[in-house]
Amino acid sequence: MFPSLINHLKKFNFIQNEPLSKHSTFRVGGVAKYFYDTENIDDVPELIAWAKSKPVPYFILGGGSNVLFKDSGFDGLVVKISADKISLDPKGVLAEAGAKMAEVARFACANDFSGLEEFSSIPGTIGGAVYGNAGCFSKDIGSALLRAWILRDDKIVSVKNDYFDFKYRWSKLKNTHEVVLKVLLKTSAGSCDKSRMDEILKLRKEKQPWGLSAGSFFKNPGSTPETSAGYLIEKCGLKGEKVGGAQISSKHANFIINMGSATSEDILDLADCAKKAVKKQFDIELEPEVRIIG
Repeated sequence: MFPSLINHLKKFNFIQNEPLSKHSTFRVGGVAKYFYDTENIDDVPELIAWAKSKPVPYFILGGGSNVLFKDSGFDGLVVKISADKISLDPKGVLAEAGAKMAEVARFACANDFSGLEEFSSIPGTIGGAVYGNAGCFSKDIGSALLRAWILRDDKIVSVKNDYFDFKYRWSKLKNTHEVVLKVLLKTSAGSCDKSRMDEILKLRKEKQPWGLSAGSFFKNPGSTPETSAGYLIEKCGLKGEKVGGAQISSKHANFIINMGSATSEDILDLADCAKKAVKKQFDIELEPEVRIIG
């Protein structure tokens, strides 16, 4: 299987037993059996071909801001995409999958393009953002995406926005597991609204806690403040609740914080506690926004 690619892969030096806690904003997790950090998106098809030939499972990692690795680790290949080139295109901004959302927004602003201001406070990468249709302040990446280059059936293909069937914090990639390599985002001519960017960053600092977390742990089950995950968890009296080294933030109840000594099991137990409490009190089933891997 993939004989030419396998021969070519001899140039790759895989790291074995790499601690995944180093690559997650939660700073928890076991080791990856094989690990490779690439700054070249052309490497990705070959790395996946190698994993399929073994065969071993593989996982594509971006900035690690929306993922929880289990303490048991990952018995396969983790490919971290660090390719982060950003450039201008006649239709908008081109960005490789490893580019930070905030950096893409600032790049557009610096080149006098508007339309991406809301993304200036999102910590994750553009590839992960498309995979999960990330967003904030009533705007998600699906509303800005014109085109993406993805790895599908071992080939790099270009697809338009409607291919992803975007929904709230969801794209069809969650079913197909295809890999985003590069995207084209639409921008508007005219000056960037720098005051809007400043306002968004200020609101983010005011409303969301700092610390070791993966951002919002659960998806919001409704579209009103009273049906947000944070509101529901808070109404269950769980702000500040702890399990081991993990704590539900006393500032925003949809954030679980690693206080410095948490394990992934602590975090999962605390999330389960919140999920059960909301189900019991409100008969609402919370669904994780964070990807749980292991």
